[in-house]
Amino acid sequence: MDTIKVIVRASPLHGAQEMARLKTRLLSEIGKQADFALQEVEFPSEGGLTAILVLTGGVEREVLKLVSMLPSPTLLIAHSGHNSLPACLEVLARIRQDGGEGEILFGSAQAVSSGLRRELQVARAWESLRFSRVGLIGEPSDWLVASDVDRAFLRGQLGIELVPIDIDELAVRIQSAPPSRSDVSRLAKGAKVTGEPTKEELKDAVAVYTALRSLVDENRLAACTVRCFDLVSRLRTTGCYALSRLNDERIPSGCEGDLQALFSMYVGILLSGELAFMGNIASVDTANRSIMLAHCTCPLSLAASYAIRSHFESGIGVGISAEINPGPCTLFRLGGERLDHLFVREGEIEGTSEREDLCRTQVAIAVSEPIAPLLTSPLGNHHILLPGHHGDTIERFFHRFLSP
Repeated sequence: MDTIKVIVRASPLHGAQEMARLKTRLLSEIGKQADFALQEVEFPSEGGLTAILVLTGGVEREVLKLVSMLPSPTLLIAHSGHNSLPACLEVLARIRQDGGEGEILFGSAQAVSSGLRRELQVARAWESLRFSRVGLIGEPSDWLVASDVDRAFLRGQLGIELVPIDIDELAVRIQSAPPSRSDVSRLAKGAKVTGEPTKEELKDAVAVYTALRSLVDENRLAACTVRCFDLVSRLRTTGCYALSRLNDERIPSGCEGDLQALFSMYVGILLSGELAFMGNIASVDTANRSIMLAHCTCPLSLAASYAIRSHFESGIGVGISAEINPGPCTLFRLGGERLDHLFVREGEIEGTSEREDLCRTQVAIAVSEPIAPLLTSPLGNHHILLPGHHGDTIERFFHRFLSP
């Protein structure tokens, strides 16, 4: 279980026994709402997330000394008695005057617990992202003219090692990879219907997964993106099932060598704990604030059901036509060569469709905020769809670690 350290401070003018009871009650109430542990500590220590519970007023200078020993942003927990909130307001004002960042968590135990959980997600995502190895299997597709990432930025700012792997190496492995009969059977039996693909094309799709998984394992990749259209033109097969399955196995895997979309997917999965769907913005209705997202691959764990179809553009191999249940969602994308732009909207998945003029998985999304920027100042084509509302967490991560 994750643990958050808590430093507690109270003025000696208040009764020690009363403060001990208050501390115990507040920490217990917050802990009951949490899926993480709270560990009281006397002073800051290395590693992990630390918050300061300000029980009373009169401790502002003492709290500021603690702040100087803690990484930014400072998390202050306040309650409604003993001038706790006034003290936190004064402390946070000084932190901001000095150029620092912080937040006061105040309100119900559930609200404070949710705020701590959000900060834990952001911190944990950053630690997981940094120093990871990400595979670029084949260069980005030729039509991705706005979706590359500054390789020096990845290493210098994020500590990420981008591992280039020639698409020829994947092609050779595919041609020699024996497809698992059980995997072929599982794919076919799990589908509500199999359309165009033949049994041999199902085997080829599984062989792509086997080969791709071997590259991921041998190169110790935390995530990867593949120049997948080369598989269509050279081997007459597709990577749609392989990418679907890797995502199901919690290895963020993107299409067409799109690095900006891959890092969006990677960050979104780390922050939310959810699987992600990467798709084309197929249509935008700015008046009704509705969006259609479509692609030929989708993690099967996201699907209420799925059909096996051919790849849309080529009519070759295997594409996934998934039905995704209605519910809350978040649509977003990081953009720019340094990932220093963000588009994010929370909304609702309204359903899926089966149009023959779009990629096979088609998701209709309604959002509450304006979506005209998709047409007036787009960051690129591919966007990431996450189940649940995660906009605030994504924005916090972006402004803390990526925003210029």
